Amino acid sequence: MRTLVAGIGNKYMGDDGFGPKVVETLLERGLPEGVEARDVGLCGITLAPDLEDYEMVIFIDAFKLGDEPGTIYCEKIERGMNPDISLINIHDAGMKELILFADKIGTLPPNVFVIGCEINEIKLGEGLSPEVDGSIDAAVDLTLELLQRQGKRK
Repeated sequence: MRTLVAGIGNKYMGDDGFGPKVVETLLERGLPEGVEARDVGLCGITLAPDLEDYEMVIFIDAFKLGDEPGTIYCEKIERGMNPDISLINIHDAGMKELILFADKIGTLPPNVFVIGCEINEIKLGEGLSPEVDGSIDAAVDLTLELLQRQGKRK
């Protein structure tokens, strides 16, 4: 099963770099065969056409929902649903728009997950707040768990 782990965010804007940092950590640990991990930056809907090449996609991003900074979220997205994603994205053309567009053009894979982390602050500069940085391993472990679970369903 071809899988994409897409880290969304800007690593030069504080906690917004959560997604790229998780991808970096995953690459350091090593990934199962058939899994590609990429820092997709602030790709917006431009990634949608590429999604048809995968059976599974895990998006990893930073969110501001009002919970404690460092809180990890996970949501499965279904095709054809109107994803009123409770994870409100902090980007202008964010994940919700990407998912809606990919679904509309028929490129949304059958297995899509969103892993998010509650941010502390977005500010110019590299590096995550201690709360968000402390959640990297939990997000990596959750990603690897999803990969393992989905791999068994082939």
